[in-house]
Amino acid sequence: MKKDTIACGILLALGSIVLSAVLIMAVFLFLGMPFVSNLRIFILSFVAPILLLRYYAKKLQYMKTAKAIAVTLFFTMLPFIVVLVRMGEIL
Repeated sequence: MKKDTIACGILLALGSIVLSAVLIMAVFLFLGMPFVSNLRIFILSFVAPILLLRYYAKKLQYMKTAKAIAVTLFFTMLPFIVVLVRMGEIL
């Protein structure tokens, strides 16, 4: 996916977030731990898009893709933090 498009950035960001979250859920299920009570660990799902953002902005110089990743990251992280605050997990 080496195209400098907005759609590519959105798909990369969402795909990496979903893939990371599914991997974290699989680890919790494998260990037999309830992942609903440990929602804070899902913040690690946002590490992959941050690394993708750096790669596409710095190494490849694909600014449209990098901007789309940044905006998607913001609009997915914001509701996640709101949910954590409302559940009393943080603050």
